[in-house]
Amino acid sequence: MKIQVKPISLAVLAAFFISCTSTRNVPQSPSDLEGMQHITLDTMSVYPDVDPSDIGDVKPLPAYKPSRERYWDLLHTKLDLSFDWPNEAVIGTATLTLTPVFYSQSNLRLDAVGFVIHEIAVGDRKIQDYHYDGEEITISLPSLYTKENELTIRIDYTARPRPSRQEEGAVITSDQGLFFIDPLDTIPGLPRQIWTQGETSYNRKWFPTLDQPNERGTQEIMLTVADTLMTLSNGLLVSSTPLASGMRRDHWKLDLPHAPYLAMIAVGQWDKETDYWRGRPVDYYVDQGYGASARAIFAHTTEMLDFFSKRLGYDYVWPKYAQIIVKNFVSGAMENTTAVVYGDFIQFHQDDVLEVGVNDYIVAHELFHHWFGNLVTCESWANLTLNEGFANYAEYLWQEYKYGRERADISRLNELSGYYDQAANEVFPLIRYHYDRENEMFDAHSYNKGGLVLHMLRDIVGDDAFFAALRLYLQQHAYAAAEVHDLRQAFEEVTGKDFNWFFDQWYFGVGHPVLQVRQEYDLEQKRVTLDITQDQAAQGYTDVFQLPVEIAIYHQDGTIEVQEILLTEKEQHFSFDARYKPMTVVVDPRDILLAVVEHQVPEDEYVTRLLSQELSISHRISAFRLIDDIEPEVLRQVMEDSSFTMSALIIGYLADRGDAERLYELSLREAHPEIRYYILQTLMEVDPWKSREIAMDLLEKSDKVPIIYAALQAIAAVDMDEAVHQASHFKDHPADALLAARASILAQRKNLLSLEFFSTDRAAHIKDEYLEELVSAMALYLSGQPSSEQTRGMELIDSEFFLRTPDPQYRRFYLITGLLRQFVKEEDEFFQDKLLAMINSLYTKEPSGYLRGVLKDGLGDLLD
Repeated sequence: MKIQVKPISLAVLAAFFISCTSTRNVPQSPSDLEGMQHITLDTMSVYPDVDPSDIGDVKPLPAYKPSRERYWDLLHTKLDLSFDWPNEAVIGTATLTLTPVFYSQSNLRLDAVGFVIHEIAVGDRKIQDYHYDGEEITISLPSLYTKENELTIRIDYTARPRPSRQEEGAVITSDQGLFFIDPLDTIPGLPRQIWTQGETSYNRKWFPTLDQPNERGTQEIMLTVADTLMTLSNGLLVSSTPLASGMRRDHWKLDLPHAPYLAMIAVGQWDKETDYWRGRPVDYYVDQGYGASARAIFAHTTEMLDFFSKRLGYDYVWPKYAQIIVKNFVSGAMENTTAVVYGDFIQFHQDDVLEVGVNDYIVAHELFHHWFGNLVTCESWANLTLNEGFANYAEYLWQEYKYGRERADISRLNELSGYYDQAANEVFPLIRYHYDRENEMFDAHSYNKGGLVLHMLRDIVGDDAFFAALRLYLQQHAYAAAEVHDLRQAFEEVTGKDFNWFFDQWYFGVGHPVLQVRQEYDLEQKRVTLDITQDQAAQGYTDVFQLPVEIAIYHQDGTIEVQEILLTEKEQHFSFDARYKPMTVVVDPRDILLAVVEHQVPEDEYVTRLLSQELSISHRISAFRLIDDIEPEVLRQVMEDSSFTMSALIIGYLADRGDAERLYELSLREAHPEIRYYILQTLMEVDPWKSREIAMDLLEKSDKVPIIYAALQAIAAVDMDEAVHQASHFKDHPADALLAARASILAQRKNLLSLEFFSTDRAAHIKDEYLEELVSAMALYLSGQPSSEQTRGMELIDSEFFLRTPDPQYRRFYLITGLLRQFVKEEDEFFQDKLLAMINSLYTKEPSGYLRGVLKDGLGDLLD
């Protein structure tokens, strides 16, 4: 399972680090930042809002949640399903094969929520003695079953999956289990689909099972559907049989056991593309019309299969790997075995994005689950980090391999930020047996902290031992459930070392170290001294952490000395020889620790840190933020630095100072399209004419929509004739961004437009993010037109024309803001009144109380 959060983009990265905007409890003034070593950037001074006097007031813990007891071992599940679309029902026959785990059993209890039970049978014998309370079927068996016996039981049923609760803002927002999307095919632009979401215990909504993560079995699923529809399930499609009346029966089979929550089905219509990895199919299912971009959406999948198999020394075991995009998904993505489901937020046309592998983070996450989560499954949701912590760390491993350590470290900063955000309000053990609802476990502890802890463990034992231990863990617990002690024992067996101390403090303790570091240089003794205090106890965290720490000492002769120390006490003193005062002293130079480091760094050390390519990128960013004015020679060195992140930061620095010449110089020697794109956007504010020159060059060299869009805007800002000419080249381009750009440009020359430009089907269905610009251009075009033309245009906006999309929730809001853009600059008072009347008309029709409130707060007296 992946939380729907995208990694920081280049532009956002630069803006984030330069402006230091954050919702966290960070220093509030430049003086607060002076001399601080911000190892964790904005999170450097993050503390939960805890009054030390309240530390003793501990809230009562929720009830203890043990692993579910197993009386039966589920061996095999066979489902034969058809669907009643109008009534959103599943008509099923489930045949389960089970055997007692150890003790003899005379009854069987199965999870099944909201079913109508038609018949239960063992062999040819119908079972009358059963009880169903709407959530569990308790069946009295015709005889006593021992662990040497197998029970095969058949259940005929109808299921009507419905949500028990909706959890807005949760990782999984609905527990419905199986979803019919537009079942009557009445919503324009929204395809009919069926798909499932089983984690945590929601598959019980559409088939009877033992719905718990410490259960597993093989499965086969037969799906009877209209022959016009496609199906997908776990494993391989072993047959597809035409039936009468235009129906078809697909038979999917998975011969390797997995947990019930990982079972899935999907029914609908998609574009499908297929690659192969070691002879196994790797399928990509995307919305119709996106087939040409399927391999870009799921870029590097086969390479990831190869990389993770080799890195772990344990090959991908499953018979295929499919990835499918569905509509209205209730989470980010879900790692169903061999058939991963994604929300359509990951979908794009390949020309619409600059970055290759923009979805690498989420593809890597879900794929790694096929080792950690699917092959070896957490024994209980209390141990969820054994699934999600590993999957999050896979994102780091892939970035490190494919793009280098710097990009991986930037992704790690993102993980730190997410964890510190949560830790500022609440902290828990990673292994948490006390929680109210299973969904609570899907948080920045299980995900972010889990991955960050693995990063430290990897560094402590070294790469060879780390991956050898993971391989042993997988070998010992393949097709089984595990708890965190199994992971610890694998590391101890491989290394011969005791790791109770590490697992006790990081998996069963709370919080993280907060290190106060005081640095001095003794000229007489020629020694550098560090006094380090662990200061986290005041926040309710584990009192003292055992923490291996590296100290990098940058000597005057250019050498770098790395000392290893071990923190084991609340206060410790360390001293190192240094003939001269060091250029800088850096705690945790490779940025390994999950720790807040408060280090008063002398100002004369900033430049050394900024220019040191040996340091982790986080230290360089911190130094950059602390320097108000960069000396010319230092600036030159940073501009020539190969670091992608430094390039992004220096662009913002130059823009803040209006240094168009250096920005332009940077653009001429920069080959990376994303950097040039960012420079183009920046120069539009600093020197529009230089921006035009870059834009013309980029139009010749790039076919990427974001670059074309920005280039047209840059040219239009200073040279409308050229903008009209360039826009004509993209008259038939399908991208919504370019439709909006052309509308904005041509609206400046009203004779080049007509109302028909805005009344096409393309315009009606333009994406939300470009609707405001399109409507603003439409209002600009209408300004100065005859009254009859204005009336026709306003009637079009006031109709349902722009609302006929699958998700019209925000469409009126964007119509209003688009009209408002022209309203504020309109000089014709008569037409301005028309715009205001239209804004009010749309406002009165807005059904969302939240959006009405936002509009009222923003527009005030403009609204009636």
